Amino acid sequence: MAAPAELRCPGCSQPTTPQELQGKYGQPLALDLCFPCSIIWFDGYESLLLAPGAILALFTVIHAHRAEERLRPLVRPSCPRCRTTLVATHDRQRDVAFSYWRCPAEHGRLTTFVEFLREKDFVRPLAPAELTDLKGRVRTIRCDGCGAALDLQRGSICEYCRSPVSILDPAHVDRVLRDLQATEAKRGTVDPTLPQRLAMDRLEVDDFFRRVAGGSGQSNELGAALSLVGAGIEAVLGSLIGHGR
Repeated sequence: MAAPAELRCPGCSQPTTPQELQGKYGQPLALDLCFPCSIIWFDGYESLLLAPGAILALFTVIHAHRAEERLRPLVRPSCPRCRTTLVATHDRQRDVAFSYWRCPAEHGRLTTFVEFLREKDFVRPLAPAELTDLKGRVRTIRCDGCGAALDLQRGSICEYCRSPVSILDPAHVDRVLRDLQATEAKRGTVDPTLPQRLAMDRLEVDDFFRRVAGGSGQSNELGAALSLVGAGIEAVLGSLIGHGR
């Protein structure tokens, strides 16, 4: 049966935005994204078939559309293919826990942008020492899972969607780009100095706590417009764009 021409978001019921990317074996993959809800619909096993370059492309797209976010927790979403209620699923990969909603009829799965980044190892929960350091200078941040304000003095788990406070993992950015270089170098399209430049860029990403807090050591509010994951993505892509000029 042919797929419907227009897929509607299980979160807000508005049309999704198709995003064509490349699979591991050269096949085209057409994902469906809803930028206001910050979710991706993967038909079948598309998430597992993404090429390293496609993962990086999605990473860039997520950053480019962060201003469109209108986050809210998903409540019993339905499969956009068969309308069956999706099943909340918890999984683990490389010792990183992540979650998504799957269709019991195996049409595909729905995942938030942050859970996708967590699945691909870009994002990880804060270590205890990092959380203590952050509490010393920032009181409130925005949950990357649902957009709710999260008071760090009360806890590090969102009260609404139960997502832990997370940060971008710069080490995995290095690894993904090295994989991308190895895959794309056969076609001669990747700068051979990229891994070395990324090692220097990583210093900026590791230091984004200080830059988000203004370097003052005083308590600051990130407010509704910024989040830890968003700050990390901006730091990585800002570095890459700067070196690409």
